Amino acid sequence: MVPVSSGMVEIDALRQRSRMMRLIALAMFSIIVFKLGWLQLARGGFYRDLSENNYVQGFEVRAPRGLIIDRNGEILADNRVSLSITLTRVRNRNDDRLADLLAELLALDRGFVAEKLLETRMRYYGAVTLVEDADLEQVSRVEERRSELPGVKVESTAKRRYLGDRLGAHALGYVGQVSPRELESMEPLGYASGDIVGKTGVEQRYELLLRGHDGAEYWVCDAAGRELYPFVGGPSREIRVGHNLILTIDAEAQRAAEAALKNHAAGAIVAVEPRTGEVLVLASYPAPDPNALAEGVSTEEWRELTSSPMHPLLNRAIQALYPPGSPFKIVTAGAGLETGVIGLETQVMCRGTYKYGIRTFRCWKPGGHGLTNALDGIVESCDVFMYQVGAKLGVATLMDWAERSGLGRRTGLDIAGEAAGNVPTPAWYDRRYGKKKWSRGVVINLSIGQGELLVTPLQAACLACGIANSGVVYTPHLFKRVETYSGRTIGTARSTVAYRMPYGDGTMSFLQEAMLGVVEAPNGTGKLARVEGMQVAGKTGTAQNPHGEDHACFIAYAPADEPAIALAVIIENAGGGGAIAAPIARQVMKAYFRIEDQPDEPAYRSPDEETGGNGDGGAAGENGVERGGGETGGGSHAEP
Repeated sequence: MVPVSSGMVEIDALRQRSRMMRLIALAMFSIIVFKLGWLQLARGGFYRDLSENNYVQGFEVRAPRGLIIDRNGEILADNRVSLSITLTRVRNRNDDRLADLLAELLALDRGFVAEKLLETRMRYYGAVTLVEDADLEQVSRVEERRSELPGVKVESTAKRRYLGDRLGAHALGYVGQVSPRELESMEPLGYASGDIVGKTGVEQRYELLLRGHDGAEYWVCDAAGRELYPFVGGPSREIRVGHNLILTIDAEAQRAAEAALKNHAAGAIVAVEPRTGEVLVLASYPAPDPNALAEGVSTEEWRELTSSPMHPLLNRAIQALYPPGSPFKIVTAGAGLETGVIGLETQVMCRGTYKYGIRTFRCWKPGGHGLTNALDGIVESCDVFMYQVGAKLGVATLMDWAERSGLGRRTGLDIAGEAAGNVPTPAWYDRRYGKKKWSRGVVINLSIGQGELLVTPLQAACLACGIANSGVVYTPHLFKRVETYSGRTIGTARSTVAYRMPYGDGTMSFLQEAMLGVVEAPNGTGKLARVEGMQVAGKTGTAQNPHGEDHACFIAYAPADEPAIALAVIIENAGGGGAIAAPIARQVMKAYFRIEDQPDEPAYRSPDEETGGNGDGGAAGENGVERGGGETGGGSHAEP
């Protein structure tokens, strides 16, 4: 049992400790109340001013787009420094007074400035651009009156610049502000109103590689919107420059192609590496100025571009449709050999005309070619020989071979807008003219690449690739590889087989021999495509155009024994393919192989200078011009 006196002592000790704890708690509470009172009463005004006058402001830092570079390292598109005057959201700012001052300093419409200031009130993050590409005088005026311009800032940004005087304009495309319609699908990817995005070409196709990632930084600002010092605790983001895109384009060959096209009203040139599908040249003329489009054109300027009869926005290389002309004779002859309609020794008498039913069709050579076999039919481009092959094949069979040769389908090029072309089957004619209400004689025009058969220059180049590569056609592509800004490769294109042409080895060897003869044989129609030091295989053509002069066309590949380039040239309203298109192809091939012009050889011969030359044993006719097929006394049914 515990004594009573001992228990009383312990109770007294506990009471003393309790009183001590209450006193300590009271003292601490008194100190806190005193401190709060001191902060609120004695220092309240100071901290109120500090909170109102200093605040944290976030700023976006735009990431420069990655470079676009050709296969050999030449920069095709980079970025330039641009100074912009921007507005950010600032508390307790007199927007009416600021609008008056800015309108006066920058010579802007006061209503426009007021509208931009109102827009800043709707934004809690980021800046509103008031003046893009501000000149030195505007920048100086803003900096001189900076203390009177709260939230007004001069920012340095990177803007897209295309080099080389519109070089590769359609292939590269251009950039512009994201539209509301585009933003619907791009907002989940981190895009916002005012962002710059690719609109066409590789700029559009590889937007996510080129765009980079914007950064963000936070600063403590005063009431005038001046940055005082970085806010260390802010959730800043580091800027990441866009990746560099290396294209398959060869800038030298592209430059030669565009220089040649500028001598004519309109046209297109496409060159492809047969063994990989890499697009070496994608030229279309006329072309818009991508720098002007990137800067932003007025409504009137845009209307002029879209309503121009020359259609500069049209990428003729992949979107324009033309009758293939005589290059299609390769398909006609190949189909005839594979089906047994003709043999290598089959001979046809060409007297300059061919009668089919009640209609008479003419050959480009009025006097005829005489006794002609399959090889001569291609080398000398005899229409009458091909008429008879086509008549035996019929529309269904001939067009089936055209489709199996890759025509009438998109090639799969890695930019948007490619047209499929048209291979007019019997079902197509039934839909257009009514069942069995069309003449079987349409096959005569089709056999020489006229009529309703339409292809793109890219498809014609792929046809040349197929012959050059013994029937294998790779999917054409402009993307070669992608690198980080520091030069580290992070992605490379893979070549994929698009299709295989349906010709056996014997037929393929014959077609290669025939195309070689077109350029290299004494009686070939493509002599003006010859290149010093190598053999060139090709096929000339002249596609009739019911709306004007004939289109000149030519397909080729070189060297004939080990093809490294295959190309197609189409020059609108220019005349004969042998006289006009073939020498252009020669210049492009020389540029690609870096073959210098001889001192006595012009870089380009104008149509007036071309003789095509019966004098040198050629069979191309006067001025090297082939005449497309058609009914006597009338033109073909070709579409432009």
